[in-house]
Amino acid sequence: MVVIILSWIYMFLICVLIGIGMLSLVRNRRFFVTLYLVAGIIGITVYTEFFSIFAGIGMWAHVALVAAALVSGYRNRRTAGQLWQTYRPVLFSWEGFFYCCFVLLIAFFTSRGEFHTDTNIYHAAAIRIYEEYGLVKGIGNLQLHYAYNSSYLAFASIFSLNWLFGSSLHTTTGFLEVVMGLYVFHGLREFWRHDSHVTDMMRVGVLLYMLVNVTRSMSPATDYATMFFTLFIVTAWCENFFEKGSDLTVYCLLTVAAVFATTLKFSSCLLVLIGLYPACCLIREKRWRESIVYFLCGCAVLCPFLIRNYLISGWLLYPFEGIDLFQVPWKIPVEYLVHDADQIKVWGRCLYDVDKVDMPVGQWLPVWWEHQFRYEKMFLGGVLLGTVLQLLMTGMRLYRKQRIRPQLVVLHLAIWGNIFVWFLMAPFIRYGLAFLISVVMISVGDYLSERKQGLCSIVTGSLVFCILVSVSPYWDQYVTDAGVFIKQCLREPYYIVQKDYDRGNMDSCEINGNTIYFSVGEEINSYHVFPGTCYKPMLERSTLMGDRIEDGFRAK
Repeated sequence: MVVIILSWIYMFLICVLIGIGMLSLVRNRRFFVTLYLVAGIIGITVYTEFFSIFAGIGMWAHVALVAAALVSGYRNRRTAGQLWQTYRPVLFSWEGFFYCCFVLLIAFFTSRGEFHTDTNIYHAAAIRIYEEYGLVKGIGNLQLHYAYNSSYLAFASIFSLNWLFGSSLHTTTGFLEVVMGLYVFHGLREFWRHDSHVTDMMRVGVLLYMLVNVTRSMSPATDYATMFFTLFIVTAWCENFFEKGSDLTVYCLLTVAAVFATTLKFSSCLLVLIGLYPACCLIREKRWRESIVYFLCGCAVLCPFLIRNYLISGWLLYPFEGIDLFQVPWKIPVEYLVHDADQIKVWGRCLYDVDKVDMPVGQWLPVWWEHQFRYEKMFLGGVLLGTVLQLLMTGMRLYRKQRIRPQLVVLHLAIWGNIFVWFLMAPFIRYGLAFLISVVMISVGDYLSERKQGLCSIVTGSLVFCILVSVSPYWDQYVTDAGVFIKQCLREPYYIVQKDYDRGNMDSCEINGNTIYFSVGEEINSYHVFPGTCYKPMLERSTLMGDRIEDGFRAK
């Protein structure tokens, strides 16, 4: 826990200094500290992705990052000083004491427990590849999961610090939880003073998602990062609209963050629809320079992701066969890509057989529903009731001839667009949980913000009551899990250094004089040996393009 907290302090300083430097390009503006942190996380991730194209993420990558942070801190020392003056009184108060207790709690969860299944399958191994090679052409042939190329693993690799300590830190997910938790707690202080409670309920939604995943806080899982960023963007969008005066600059910055969320997991790509509002505003006001700047920022965020996709898999977007632009030796064969995409779909639908990928919705939906736990079914019922409540609230506004705000229209469009894609492609609850939570929380917050009178108030109030009943088992399930986790793990010896990555049972073979590892008897692609694969059949159908690992892999 001690090492974890020290790593968080270090990450905080680097991220906030880089974020201040990036947002200093927005002249004569000051932002809240979380926006600086998020900007820093995005900037560091993009830098790491670019660096990995040319070299491994080791000492020199980190030295350059620290140098950039120090230069940014010096050049923007006035802004940094103002932030310190703003938040120092909070730190030395009872509120600050509460925050410290929260940080200690998350550090406990980040120090021990079980890793996410996908962390053992490929997250940890992909981070090791970042560290050792940066990028290996066609590595997706060795194991298809590598081709998913989540940018979050770049951020995890730059703060792994294996080159310094001889073992890998995996504290970035806990760091995101701390950042998001402090952000929402700080905002909820003013609950009773807010005219609208939409943002407040979204803050509660962030806490709900945090609770769902807190027992696996030490996993650098791509799902967690994607959902946290999604919830932050939706919450900050609502905050800007309901509490901050609808600042167009913030909307633009959040749109860039939405592009970043796309690189975390491409299934969240429709979140960028929120950019329709600031784009229309900038064009209408003929602010061409700003339009170009924000467009280029989005391109800068997306560019290394696409380049790495091409180099890792030979596809612009993997596993999506609709854009087939390249014919290169390391390209993953289309039949492997299609099989992988079909596997994702059928597993999400709980069919577990790729031959059933074309089964109509009416046939697989009952199967999928039966495989959900009771508390998940109740939660999905709450989402449905939240949708009905939102439609009723919108109808009431139209009846009263109130204006429907375009800022909220594009937000709902982005949320529901992603839910639609999630449902048709791979409806694992965890893949779309942030968007489902947003539906529930925005609808309840909308109800709490409206004047209540007449028959409509009885109907909407009843719906809110039913929503709370439906969501309660979901909340209770994970509160219980967290309590059991604390009881079972309290005596584990991870109060100084966190638990290391699991060590899988690995065997090896040689290709062109190079040792390649593969898992034996379990799905653990060990971080501790590299390069490796969980699946020997994938190794058997692949080979090296030269005499070195750096030459890359291709299909036989």
